[in-house]
Amino acid sequence: NKSFDSDIISGEQCGKVMRKNHGNQGTHTHYITKKCMTDFDALETKIKAIIADLPQLRALWHSVDYDGNNIVSLAEIDKLAVDKYPLLNHKPALMRAYKATIKGSGSNGDDWVQKHELKSLIGNMFYFNKLFWLFENVDGDSDRRMTFPEFKKLMTMTGAKMSDVEAQNDFRKIDKNGGGIVLFDEFCAYFTAKACPECLQAFVE
Repeated sequence: NKSFDSDIISGEQCGKVMRKNHGNQGTHTHYITKKCMTDFDALETKIKAIIADLPQLRALWHSVDYDGNNIVSLAEIDKLAVDKYPLLNHKPALMRAYKATIKGSGSNGDDWVQKHELKSLIGNMFYFNKLFWLFENVDGDSDRRMTFPEFKKLMTMTGAKMSDVEAQNDFRKIDKNGGGIVLFDEFCAYFTAKACPECLQAFVE
């Protein structure tokens, strides 16, 4: 339907178009569910279990590598989120998670996620989404940059227990140029490694 497709980005009229062509049955199962920390906590437990289990990792790779060519594109990552992890279906967060993965220390520099980067990918997908959701309530000026007070508040919201000294030390480690500002993507990489160090390990069968 051209009217539906042309309005995918805004989403303002697509529901009307669907109901016009398919009746109320076309949209009666479509509803918005607000994200909550409980949902993220439950999914985090599942993600960590997958990362620690070789058979689950192998099954996940086969799920995301839809065409079986042993590399994964951004489109395949997006499909994985839509099909298996709707809580993580947030395009800006997925894009950042994808870029962090292909630019990681184990990357070969191309635009594809390799099989050995699977742990990093799934960890980045989860934590970038969780932190993006939390950060929207902290980033007062919406500049995707973080001052120390914002860093400390966000760490508190994640449930991390840190003294002021520990928080300041960690902030300085991320703020490598000493400018007093940390980019959101840098914070996500820091937090992912801190919350799930197993993500840094290569997936080796």
